[in-house]
Amino acid sequence: MMQIDKNYFQNILNEEILSVDFLTQGQIGVICTLQTPTQKFLLKTSDVSDRLQIEANMLEDIRKYEIAVPRVFDVSKTHLLTAYIETDTLVVEEQERAAAEILIKLHSVSNESRMYGYWYDTTIGPFPQCNEQTQYNWGLFLGQMRIMPMVRICYDKGMISPALLKRLENLSRDIYKRIDLSAIIPSLIHGDLWSGNILFNRKGATLIDPAIYFADREMELAFIAMFETFGKDFWKNYTIEHPLSKDFYKTKSPLYQIYPLLVHAALYGGAYIGGVEQCLKRLKA
Repeated sequence: MMQIDKNYFQNILNEEILSVDFLTQGQIGVICTLQTPTQKFLLKTSDVSDRLQIEANMLEDIRKYEIAVPRVFDVSKTHLLTAYIETDTLVVEEQERAAAEILIKLHSVSNESRMYGYWYDTTIGPFPQCNEQTQYNWGLFLGQMRIMPMVRICYDKGMISPALLKRLENLSRDIYKRIDLSAIIPSLIHGDLWSGNILFNRKGATLIDPAIYFADREMELAFIAMFETFGKDFWKNYTIEHPLSKDFYKTKSPLYQIYPLLVHAALYGGAYIGGVEQCLKRLKA
C-alpha cells in the first residue's frame, strides 16, 4: 500500500481520517478510499502528469449541466480526491431506466458553435484524446482525431499489419461517403461507457471516469451495443427521446466501434484487432 499524507488530506477536508483502504489498481495508479467520521472519499493517484487534473475538469464540466458525477474536493498532478459513490442493488429494469435518463440528459447537451471535440484535450484511460476547437466536420474529426491516432499506437505496438493500416487509412479518409453528416448534431458523450463507469443507487445513476467530447451521440450507443452494457429496457427508454438513425446498426455501429476496439487493443492486447477486422468486413472496407 502506498503511503498517503493523511495530514494533507485532513487539512483539505477539515476532518480526521480514520482509515485509508486500498480499493484497486487503476490504469494510471493506485485507487483507495479515505474514511472520515462523516463520509467516505475516493482517492486516485498517479505519477506526475496532467491526467487527473483533466479528469477533474471533465467531471466539473459534466456537473455544470446538473448531471450526476462525483464531487471533486482536491486535485494535483499526483492525486484526485472525490466523493465516494455508494451503490445499491437495483433490479435491472430500474438500472436501465436510470441509465437512459442520465444519457438522454447528457446527449442533449450541444454547443453553439456546432463543434466536434472539446475545448481542451481529454483522456480515455491512459491515452490522450486530442481535440480541435474548430473542427466542424464529424467525419474528419472521427477519422483524424480518434481512429487514426489509435491506429498508429497499435501499429507501433506491432498489432496492425501494413495492409490493415492501409484499409483503416482509406476508411478514415472516406467516412463522409458512408454516413449522412448533415443529420448529425454535436452531442456531449461520456466516451467510455462500459458497465464499470456508471454507478447506481436509489437516487439514480452517476457517471464516473469520463472521456468526454462532442460527437455524434450514436458513437456512445455503438460502444454500449458492442459491450452489451445495457439491455432492452435501456434502448426502449432512450429511443423514446432520441430515436436511432436508420443506418445505426448497418453502418454506424461497425464504424463507430473501431475506435474503442483500438483503444482496448492498445490496452489489453491484439485480440481486439479481430473485432476491428470484423467491423471492416461489415462495412465492406
